[in-house]
Amino acid sequence: MSYWDQEELFFDGDTYFDRLIKDIEAAKSSITVEMYTFNDDLLGRKLAAHLVTAQIRDVKVQVIVDGVGSYNFYERLDGLLKRKGVQVRTYNPLPFIHPFYGQVKFTRRIEIFLLRFLRLNKRNHRKIITIDENIMYTGSFNFAAEHTRFHHSSPWKDVGIRVSGEMVKYAVLNFKRNWKLREYYRYKKQLAKISWSNWRNSPLRINQTLMMKRFFYKNFLNRIHRAEKRIWFVTPYFIPRRRIIRLLGKAAERGVDVRLLTTWKTDVKIFRALQFFYYPYLLSKGVKVFQYSDTVLHAKNYIIDDWMTVGSTNLNHRSLIHDLEVDLVLQSEENMKSLGDHFLEMTGKLEIVSMENMKARTFTDKVITRLYFIFRYWL
Repeated sequence: MSYWDQEELFFDGDTYFDRLIKDIEAAKSSITVEMYTFNDDLLGRKLAAHLVTAQIRDVKVQVIVDGVGSYNFYERLDGLLKRKGVQVRTYNPLPFIHPFYGQVKFTRRIEIFLLRFLRLNKRNHRKIITIDENIMYTGSFNFAAEHTRFHHSSPWKDVGIRVSGEMVKYAVLNFKRNWKLREYYRYKKQLAKISWSNWRNSPLRINQTLMMKRFFYKNFLNRIHRAEKRIWFVTPYFIPRRRIIRLLGKAAERGVDVRLLTTWKTDVKIFRALQFFYYPYLLSKGVKVFQYSDTVLHAKNYIIDDWMTVGSTNLNHRSLIHDLEVDLVLQSEENMKSLGDHFLEMTGKLEIVSMENMKARTFTDKVITRLYFIFRYWL
């Protein structure tokens, strides 16, 4: 079954965003943006301007940003977009960010604060843009200048994808679920006449509910368990649940080529220490571990035999338990080859992390790693 009319892979932010802007400029009816980080920087303002221009020519533009990931979005971009007619909503805003917080009664302020504090650990980590319900962009690119060479001297290493076809409506449906339930149910009824596979078999893996999170997690574990040739992971924030670690070790012991590519440079410094926690065990089982150091490695790609994904899911507790994520399973053989070759190109320039590297770590580093590990549930 062919899910997409077209599938295009991107390995650099400049090409990705140039292509995205062209599609925004050509949009005729609708644009939805579901973005973890929408920064008030050069790239963020540029993209906001193109969204405003689309809205002015009567394209319906709707934007959902995350309350934590897009904290500086409120400085200017939020008001700019809303004044021009772009509809903007925030997923789980920070407790004190409320348009009428200073005008409501004290008891209502406490109620708002407690409700939002309880939801603080649940974030929308997705990066999905749909255009005219037929084109979709996703991957690990945020609306942030760090992702492009034009705006940043050492752009982050990411991977994105553009697809087109009828299946994009499934992404729009899930957007509406986070936007307004009334719109979601109305749109779902419209799509009842469209024939597509069940979400369990869909190449678009959107973990909207607890049941979906559990299904995709178990499916991921089963693929590792059944792997025969290779398991190649690219993940910047590596602190997975223990079961994944054990399965990776067992796969390496039975002769599967298990390789892990993480990052040395990181925007979340705590992970530089945390990722060392599991390295000794993995190395002892024969897993090859590489650390990318040219710039911040932010891509999240998982290759298990001939099954490959591009998306936003990290191998940490936050992605696997708490956050809303999206991953797309590649269908094009050409793109699968490109992703595999890209992995080999990156790791081919790097030295394998060795057991000697682990033994050379200071006692203080080991203690700090152990202390950080206590809080892994929130990371």
